[in-house]
Amino acid sequence: MYAPKIFVCLLLFSIFSPASAQESSAYVVPRTEYGHPDLQGNWLTGASTPLERPDGIHELILNQAQAQELAAAIVALNPEVNDPDVDLVGTTELAVVKGEYRSSVIIQPANGKIPFSAAGLALSTQILTSYMHKFDHPEQRPPSERCLGGAGNPPMRLYPFATPYQIVQNQDYLMIYPEDSSGVRIINIKNGTQPQALRSVNGFSVGNWQGDTLNIQTTHFSGIDPSRENFGRLVLIGENSRVLERITRLNATELLYQFTVEDSAYYTEPWSGEYSFTRLDGNVYEYSCHEGNYSLPGILRGGQMQSASAP
Repeated sequence: MYAPKIFVCLLLFSIFSPASAQESSAYVVPRTEYGHPDLQGNWLTGASTPLERPDGIHELILNQAQAQELAAAIVALNPEVNDPDVDLVGTTELAVVKGEYRSSVIIQPANGKIPFSAAGLALSTQILTSYMHKFDHPEQRPPSERCLGGAGNPPMRLYPFATPYQIVQNQDYLMIYPEDSSGVRIINIKNGTQPQALRSVNGFSVGNWQGDTLNIQTTHFSGIDPSRENFGRLVLIGENSRVLERITRLNATELLYQFTVEDSAYYTEPWSGEYSFTRLDGNVYEYSCHEGNYSLPGILRGGQMQSASAP
């Protein structure tokens, strides 16, 4: 999900509504047989709210009229030709968190922008530019095109189309399975250690319960490819990055997801975001990305032909 695809989706229906997102003060979070908050079930994310606040928008929380105006402006920038699959599951409204329309996922810094360091901005721009121009072999393409990464890699990112998730938990582990190419995430609640040499794109996640909230700390990231695709500038997660996440069940139909990214090599300060998962009354299916990845040869051929015909 990189810059040329920022507005690929024709956003057709709304996932969130203020009415469904209202938090009930009388709500009692259900518990598992082990006494932990029960986060299990099928959940859905998807909204046209970008990670970073658009230029000219100064407020995080918008009223309904402002939200409709911003969403319409985003939709108006969509290209005429879209992937029909994306047309089917796109969204036309901004994200709603606890009944409030949001102009950006980022809540800190207050300007809603990723606080890149000079080195971080240079690397993010370099990688993004290479995705736009390099089509000689598959290794030059972004992780999602190669079925190696997606929205579920920490920090989990909000995309402007429906992304189903399944959560299953027991006393010692919590599993998050997104219906995309990022694969299964295992949150270790019992085992909190792992050798430094064992690293991966998802990293090593350790969770602990605090009231009705699951706190998660993820480290041990692989530094082979720090890019995390996004609709806009790339997010960078490296070997020394730390991602802190919080998942809180607000009511029967809404999970609040919050995250903070820390890495002094890429950012001038930690930065944070939040959005909601809503209850999915449907199934989450296997995402057989590699088995059905017929688009990659077409991407390579198309990019090579485009480059050859460029003036």
